[in-house]
Amino acid sequence: MRTDEERAARRRLVLLLAAIALLAFQLRSPLVALAPVAVEAQRGWDVSPAGFGLLTTIPLLCFGLTTPLAPWLARRVGLEGAIEWCIGGIVVATVLRSFDGFGVAVASVVLLGVAVTIGNVLVPTVIRRDVPARGRGAATSVYSVAINVGTVITSLITVPLGALLGWRVAIAAWSVAGVVAAVVWVVVLQRSRRNAPLLPPPTVAERARFRPDVLAVLLAIAFAAQGSSYYGVTTWLPTLLSDERGYSAAVAGSASSVFQLGGIAGAIIVPLLRLRFRPRTVIGLIGLLWVSLPVVLLAAPEHFLLGSIAGGIAQGGGFTAIFTIIAEVGGDARRTTALSAFVQSVGYLVAAAAPPAVGAVHQAVGNWFAPMLVVLGTTLAFLVFGVLAATLAARRAPA
Repeated sequence: MRTDEERAARRRLVLLLAAIALLAFQLRSPLVALAPVAVEAQRGWDVSPAGFGLLTTIPLLCFGLTTPLAPWLARRVGLEGAIEWCIGGIVVATVLRSFDGFGVAVASVVLLGVAVTIGNVLVPTVIRRDVPARGRGAATSVYSVAINVGTVITSLITVPLGALLGWRVAIAAWSVAGVVAAVVWVVVLQRSRRNAPLLPPPTVAERARFRPDVLAVLLAIAFAAQGSSYYGVTTWLPTLLSDERGYSAAVAGSASSVFQLGGIAGAIIVPLLRLRFRPRTVIGLIGLLWVSLPVVLLAAPEHFLLGSIAGGIAQGGGFTAIFTIIAEVGGDARRTTALSAFVQSVGYLVAAAAPPAVGAVHQAVGNWFAPMLVVLGTTLAFLVFGVLAATLAARRAPA
């Protein structure tokens, strides 16, 4: 029979997981909300396709360049306080982006990119600090599943919402979810203030600059390969299928939908696999699924749905596996934040170059064989460096 203290701890954990899920939903849905109404938005802002593409590229660059802001803000206002700033920034940016004027839109996506970066970096720290060791994989799975669910729901609902209320209202409407998330995090913040300070002032030794070790570098390379594969495939898969197979936009787009939906399955599967297999085995299986996508597109593109399913499971599973390792081996909250910031800074800076790089190779050679070799290279890099990182991480006993 559970004691009152155990029940209270369980309630706190459920509330925390709900807060993490709501935050995760906001970390991607505002970013993808613009794509379904891209034609209307481009016409409304009277901007070229290249200029419009900045609205996608800028947030990715922010993910890589502004990660040091997250640890600084967490030290100043605590983890939950920093996440409140993150959610507030997302809500404001999502509303501002719907205003008239392309300059306002660019400024809003800069704010959006910075705000999302804070959440990206700090969620593994919250999981490390507040979730028992046995539950960190499941908590990271909740985080990853919510990201993918948010992406799918946003992609499905934005178009009909835009047809009903106009594209500006459709992209601004996702700020409502941010308000709900903020309310839940206020409750979490109030409860946390009853306990010890979240991130106490650093000691003299802790003020030393974070120096990435071998594991941090391996995780950063694996995450860079994961992100490059994901954004490269997400950006160009529909175009590839249209060009190479002659599929309609609707059929080609279905592959992207399957790819995103597969991410939900991947995020759920990883914690289950971790119960039976070593981390390096889990990442090895994920890596093989990643590799299978470009192999199918190269050798048997008529089976693109099978490849999309495998790649989708891999993209959700790879994200979950890497961030589970960060939460498990990060150490205290301060070091986990620093490790998360380093891995994501390197990873997103590299990933931001993937869509234009794949597109440039396609333009240079005039077919999709060589670009898919590039994607094959990034998926192989995830397999190799992910397994190496998981092997090294397993030697560090979880704290």
